[in-house]
Amino acid sequence: QQRIHPNLPGMHIPDDIVFTKNIQDACENKDIILFAVPSVFVRNTVKKVTKFISDGQIIVDVAKGIEPETLYTMSEVIQDELKSVGKQAKVVALSGPTHAEEVAMDLPTTIVSACKDLSVAELVQDIFMNTCMRVYTNADVRGVEICGAMKNIIALATGISAGLGYGDNAKAALITRGMAEITRLGTAMGCMEQTFAGLAGIGD
Repeated sequence: QQRIHPNLPGMHIPDDIVFTKNIQDACENKDIILFAVPSVFVRNTVKKVTKFISDGQIIVDVAKGIEPETLYTMSEVIQDELKSVGKQAKVVALSGPTHAEEVAMDLPTTIVSACKDLSVAELVQDIFMNTCMRVYTNADVRGVEICGAMKNIIALATGISAGLGYGDNAKAALITRGMAEITRLGTAMGCMEQTFAGLAGIGD
């Protein structure tokens, strides 16, 4: 009613954004569907929308995480559920250093659009790019998603370090060695090493 989010003070949600509680209205006959639900709810959400999604639908996922049972990234969870009903989607992982409060204030922000099909990544790039948001593309979807999930562990560690009263030296060591570990994990999973040195990795 008021078009104000409690966590984004001072930002008015534009009038041309339409709200709905009807999942069919949200998903049917759309150029792009944006999945912005917590990672633990991604699979159940996909189950609910499969009947409303056409084959070849472009889905942009912004959830970061790894499913504990399958060790799937979020794009792999989406593909897995759609495959179970005989459908395929063009899934794009959109990830990077994008604190919501800064994006809402139109502060300069960069993000990565990752898809195995670069033409789809570039389409999403065009849609999200504007005067304050710069979007880069990457075909290494798994690498971008591994970065998004694993860097949170390092971020928590640096917060703990600060809480213990340690300084910048410890923070630098945790970030640097943490990224080295994440990079080794990612390359062992077939990801591109340069992904981890980019926006989705060290940037985020």
